[in-house]
Amino acid sequence: MLRLPKSLRTELKKPLGELHKSIDLIENPLQEQLSNDKLIIGIGDVTTRKLVDLELQPQICIVDNLVERHPVQNTLDHTDNIKYVDNPAGTLTDELIELLIDSINTATSEEPVIIVVDGEEDLAVLPCILNAPKDTLILYGQPKEGVVLVKTGEAFDKAENYYKQLIKE
Repeated sequence: MLRLPKSLRTELKKPLGELHKSIDLIENPLQEQLSNDKLIIGIGDVTTRKLVDLELQPQICIVDNLVERHPVQNTLDHTDNIKYVDNPAGTLTDELIELLIDSINTATSEEPVIIVVDGEEDLAVLPCILNAPKDTLILYGQPKEGVVLVKTGEAFDKAENYYKQLIKE
């Protein structure tokens, strides 16, 4: 298991990519990504729900049934391919990392994967950036600000630097 050190918490609250007020504002690049059969990963309940509602279905959806630490009922039902994993807040468990890597290698538009995290999915963006193809787009919510669009090729070095600072337990 990897744990987030206190020294890195403030830094990881900054967007790892481009901050947009709404997914609606970046709909065209997302449609192009899907039409080219390139990977899209949605992280977070609100972000993922909005993508699915706009028919910009990510091949990988990562949710924890929480919005700003408050429980929500996840209504994603666009696939039966649902995986469950425990991952306490402020950590990356080996199980979550393995599931993310497996999903990156197997998920398709026809066979998307929903990963339901019991705990917190916030740090999942790091192993996704490090293990996904360089042309992958990752979207996650930036509380009270909008949605972050991460291009894995551009964010790789920063994500790798953060990942190396996580504490192995």
